Amino acid sequence: MGVITAVIVLGILGLLFGLGLALASKKFFVDFDPRLEKVLSFLPGSNCGACGSAGCAAFAQSLINGKAALEACRGMEEKAREEAAGLLGVELKETARKIAVLNCGGSRKIVKDKFYYNGLPDCIGANLVLGGQKECRFACLGFGSCEKICPFGAITMSEQGLPAIDPKKCTGCGKCVAICPKGVLSLIPISGRVRVACSSCANARKTAAVCSVGCIACRKCEKVCPADAIRVTNNLARIDYHKCTLCGECVKACPMKCIIMEEER
Repeated sequence: MGVITAVIVLGILGLLFGLGLALASKKFFVDFDPRLEKVLSFLPGSNCGACGSAGCAAFAQSLINGKAALEACRGMEEKAREEAAGLLGVELKETARKIAVLNCGGSRKIVKDKFYYNGLPDCIGANLVLGGQKECRFACLGFGSCEKICPFGAITMSEQGLPAIDPKKCTGCGKCVAICPKGVLSLIPISGRVRVACSSCANARKTAAVCSVGCIACRKCEKVCPADAIRVTNNLARIDYHKCTLCGECVKACPMKCIIMEEER
C-alpha cells in the first residue's frame, strides 16, 4: 500500500512540475528574430564597443529594434553595411570614413626623458607620475596603451616609441583617441593627408627647448595657405579639413617640419 501511495504522489508531483514548466516556458518565451543571426554576420565581431553597445550581439539586437543606426559601427565593411541595410529595410546615410592619426613627433631620439620611470608600462599609469617622464608635457609617452586597446590591430609601436597607424586596418573607432592621456591621437577624414605632428600648446621658447620638431606658432603655415585652412590657436597650428585642398604649401613653409603630408591612402 505504501509503495502505491508513493507512486501516486510522485505522479502528481511530476504532473504539477510539468504544468509549471509549461506555463513558465510560455511566460518567459523570448521571440527570436531570424534576422538577428544574419545581421550579426555582417558585423566585424571585434566587440570594440565604439558603437555604444556592449558588443556586436547587443548592437545587432539594437539594430533590429530600431534603436541604433548602421553608421554607428565604424568597423563594418561597406558591402556588408549595404547588405545589412537591405535586410533591415533602412536607408544608409553618407558618412565620411575617418582614421586615427598621431599628432606628435617626439620620438625617443627627439624628446628626452626628465626622469626614469619604472612603474607600470602603461601610458595612463605613467601620466599619473608628474604628467609622465617626457620633458615635453604634451608628448606621446610611448608605452603603447593605444596599441593594446586597438581591436583591429591597426597600431604598432615603433622602435622610437611612437605609435604607427596602418590606415588600411584603422576603422576610426576612436578607442585609441579616448584612451590616450596626452591627447596626441585624433580622428580625421581619410582624405585628410596633411597633419600637424605636434600637440604642444606651450610657447615657442618652451617648445623649442624640449623638442626640435615642435610647433613654435610662427604662423608661416597660416600665411601661405591659399584656402585659409590652417590657423594657429593657443600656440598650435590646426587644420580645417573641410577647407584643406592638399596643396602642400604649409608643409613647405613649416620651419620645424612638424606639418607632414602623408602618402595617398
